Amino acid sequence: MTFNDLLKLNNCYISFESISEPRTAKVKLRIIINKSDNPTNSLIFPHNDSKVETLQIDFKNYATYSVIYDDFTVLDDSEVFRGEAFRVYDKSNYFNFIKNVSSLQIEKLTHYSLACFEHKVDIISDLEPTITIVDEEKIK
Repeated sequence: MTFNDLLKLNNCYISFESISEPRTAKVKLRIIINKSDNPTNSLIFPHNDSKVETLQIDFKNYATYSVIYDDFTVLDDSEVFRGEAFRVYDKSNYFNFIKNVSSLQIEKLTHYSLACFEHKVDIISDLEPTITIVDEEKIK
């Protein structure tokens, strides 16, 4: 499964579980989320009746990332992105901010985003992440 596969999903709901920096040769940033076709499943998870798929999203490297609680986000119609819950931005205020405060070579970077229930996670990286479906017991 690729991030581009996730961009194509409609009526998909995701909830944020965790973010970490393993700092290994293969993974510098790891994000764990739960995905479901029904928002109630994510709200009651880990109840046995909830039907969710836990995804591990690994970035081999990253320039920056941000996690913000959804209550503090602002929708901006000037931003341009593909996808719904899983997004790639073509134009974003976050990307512009990073460009203005850093010496990064912006043309090589991509702004990935996860529009979760109660969080918005933004990642700027030059490499597409690796997506793995995981058993919840394996990540605890």
